[in-house]
Amino acid sequence: MLAAALVVCLGLGVRLWRSLDGTLVVRAPSHVLLDRHGAFLGELSAPDGALGYWPLPAALPDKLVRATLETEDRRFREHPGIAPSSIARAVWQNLSSGHVVSGASTIAMQVARLQHPRARTLWAKAREAAEALLLVDRHGHDLVLRQYLTLAPYGERVHGAARASQLYFGKPVEDLSWLQATFLAALPQQPVKMSPWTKDGLARAMARTRRILATLEARGVIDAETHRQALVSELGLVKRPERPEAAMHALLAAAPLARRTGAPTIVRTSIDLELQRDAQRQVELTLRRLRGQGAGNAAALVVSPATGEVLAYVGSAGYFEAQDKGAIDYLAARRSPGSALKPFLYALALQDGRLSLATPVPDVPTEFPTALGAWVPENMTHTFLGPMLAREALGNSRNLPALHVLQQVGVDRALEFFGRGGVRRISSDPGEYGLTLALGSLPVTARELAVLYSALANHGVPRPLTFLPVEAVTAAEPLLHPDAADAILHVLADPEARRPGFPPGGPLDFDTPVAIKTGTSQGHRDAWAVAVSHQLLVVGWVGNADWQKMNGVSGAMGAAPLVHQLFERVNAPASVITSPQGWSAVEICPLSGRRPGPLCPHHRTEYFAKGTEPLEACPFHQAVPIDVRTGLRASAACDARYVSRRPLLDLPPEYGSWARAQHLDVAPPGESPLCPSGPPPAPALAITEPRSRTRYLFDPSTPREFSTVRLSARVTPATEDITWLVDGRPVGQVGWPHELRVSLAPGPHEVRAAFSHHAVLSAPVTVVVED
Repeated sequence: MLAAALVVCLGLGVRLWRSLDGTLVVRAPSHVLLDRHGAFLGELSAPDGALGYWPLPAALPDKLVRATLETEDRRFREHPGIAPSSIARAVWQNLSSGHVVSGASTIAMQVARLQHPRARTLWAKAREAAEALLLVDRHGHDLVLRQYLTLAPYGERVHGAARASQLYFGKPVEDLSWLQATFLAALPQQPVKMSPWTKDGLARAMARTRRILATLEARGVIDAETHRQALVSELGLVKRPERPEAAMHALLAAAPLARRTGAPTIVRTSIDLELQRDAQRQVELTLRRLRGQGAGNAAALVVSPATGEVLAYVGSAGYFEAQDKGAIDYLAARRSPGSALKPFLYALALQDGRLSLATPVPDVPTEFPTALGAWVPENMTHTFLGPMLAREALGNSRNLPALHVLQQVGVDRALEFFGRGGVRRISSDPGEYGLTLALGSLPVTARELAVLYSALANHGVPRPLTFLPVEAVTAAEPLLHPDAADAILHVLADPEARRPGFPPGGPLDFDTPVAIKTGTSQGHRDAWAVAVSHQLLVVGWVGNADWQKMNGVSGAMGAAPLVHQLFERVNAPASVITSPQGWSAVEICPLSGRRPGPLCPHHRTEYFAKGTEPLEACPFHQAVPIDVRTGLRASAACDARYVSRRPLLDLPPEYGSWARAQHLDVAPPGESPLCPSGPPPAPALAITEPRSRTRYLFDPSTPREFSTVRLSARVTPATEDITWLVDGRPVGQVGWPHELRVSLAPGPHEVRAAFSHHAVLSAPVTVVVED
C-alpha cells in the first residue's frame, strides 16, 4: 500500500516537474497615444486585451515595494518562493473543506499564476508552488518582485503598477506619495470591487489603504508622523481618460507606430486634437449637406507638407455609424481619383521639355486609338473650348488636353513616376490603364495623394506621412524638378487659370494663395479635392462604400467646400506661391501663347524658363487676304483689285469644325480657285459626318423639318461645289463648307457625296433611322 502510494506520488512529482516553465514571461505592453499637445487620444491594448504591462524603472520605487511586501508577502525575502507554515495551514483548511478556501499565495506563487492563469484547484495550487520555487531559484527575489509589480491587476483592465500610477494619478510610479503607493498596493486583492472610479469601489479601496497604513506604522515601516501626513494628504485621483470619438480612425492609423519594436509606452503623436475635432465636425456637416444627393460618407486629411506630419485624420463621418460603414478608413481606401492626378502629367511634360505653360493644347473632339477601336472621350461639361494654353487647360481640368499631354508623356513613364511617388498596387501591365490614366483609372488612396501633392509644396521633394512630431526634416530624393513642381503649384493657385470652368467666388477661390485641384470619378462615385500651400495640405473625399453613384456630386461642389473650410480654420501663416525662381515674365496672346501681335485683342503674362520664351508673334490673329469674289483665301497671284485683308482667326486645321460650331469669324481653309498659287490639287472627297453605321432614333412627334441629319464632307479643292446623294438621289448642291441638313425617313440609308463638275464620288456611308 505504501509502495503504491510512493509510486503515485513519484509519478505526480515527475508530471509536475515536467509541466514547469521557470521563465519570466514578457508581456507586450499597451500603448497610450497623446496628441501633439499631450491630450489623451486613446490606448492600444496589449494582445490579451489588457492595459499595462509597462516596464518599471531600474530602481524599484521604495514606497510601493514596502507597501506591497507588507500587504502581500511580508517574509518574501526570507523564503524560497513558498511559505511552509502558511501552506500547511492552507492545506489543512482546503482538505477539510474539499475545495480551495485558503491560498497562502506568496508573491512568487502569484507571479506563477499571473503568468499561467488556471482554474483554482489543488493541482493548480501545487503547480504554482513548484513554479514559485523554480522562479526564485532561477531569477532571484528582486526579479520576481519586479515581475509581480509588472503583471499584478490593479483594476480597470490594468496590469502593472507603472500603468496604474499613470492611469489613476497621472504620474510616474517613482513619484508616488505614501498614500498613493499604499492605495495601489491595496488594489490587487480585489481589483474589480475596488475600482477607484466608482463610489463604492473607492470607499473599499480607501478603507483597505487606511488599514495597510496602520499596519505599516505598527510594523515600524513608517513612523507616526508619516502615517499622519499620509492620512491627511490628497489622494490626487485624476479623471478617467476618455477616448475622443473623433480620433478613432486617427488612433488606429497611428497604431503601427506604437506597436513597432522599442516604441515607448506613451507616444506623443503629431495629431492636433482640437483640429481633429474640428475636421470631424466639418466632415459630418459635409455629409449632412450631400446625403440628399446620394453621398454615404466623407473623409478628410490635414497634413503639414513640409514635414509630412499628420495633423488631423478623419477616416469617416462616424466610426461607429454601422449603416454608413463608418468603420472603414476611407483615407486608406483605394478609389478612382478622377482628375486629381492631372497636375503630375503636366509636371512631367514640363520637366521633359514637351510643353511650356503657354503651349496650346487642343480641347476639341478627338479620336484616340485603343485596343477596342477608336475612342472619342468627352469633357465633364460635354463642351469644348478649342485651343487652350497648358495653364488654362490644367486650371479648368479639361479632359481632352490632359489626354493629349499623357499621350506625349507616355503611360509607362507616368506609371513609373506614380510608383516612385508612393502609389501602391500598380499593375505591371500598362495596357490596363491606357490613356484613361489621365481620367482616374489608377486607383489611389487619400494618403497617397497627400504624399504626391506634398512634392508640389516642397519644390519637388515628397514627404512621407508620419504620425510622429518631426523635429528636423531629413534630406529626401526629389520626385520632380523644382521648376516643374513650382510651376504646377503656381498654376493650381491661379484663380484666373480656372476660368471659365470654375466661376469666381466658389469654394476653389481663397483669400490667400492656395493651390487646389478637384477630381470626380466616372459616374460621380468619388468626389475629391486637394488644397495645398507651402504650410498646409488638406485632402477631402466624398462617396459611398459600395461605389454607388452620387447624384451629380463633383469634386468642386462636394469635396472642395470641405477642404476650403478646413484650410481657412487652421491658423497657418499666409502663403506665398510664386513662379519658379529664375523664370521670366513675358506678355503673350492668351489664345496662341506667342508674343501678342497688333490684332490680338487680349494680352496676359506667362512665365518661362530661361531660353524657352516665345520669339515669334501670334499666328492666330491675322489680317488674312480674302478673294472678295469667292470669300476664300487670296494667294499672292490674286489680282489686288479683288483682295481684301480682313482680321480673322487663322487657326490650325484641327480647330476648324470647333470654330465654326462656335460661330467664330475664322479664316477659310482653302484658296480661291480664281487665283491659284500653284498647280491645282487633285480632286478628293471624303464624308466626315455622319459616320458609317450610325443609328438615329426617329421621333414622330417632332416636325419633319426639325428632325434632320447633318451631312458634312472634306473637299479638295475647297472651292468646288458638291452634290449630296441619299440612296442614289440628289438631295442638295452646296459649296464651302460643304454641309447640309436633310430629313431621313425611318429605315436604312446610303449617303454619298459627288463633285458637281467632276466625276468623283465619295465612299458610301450607311446609316439607320430607327422608328
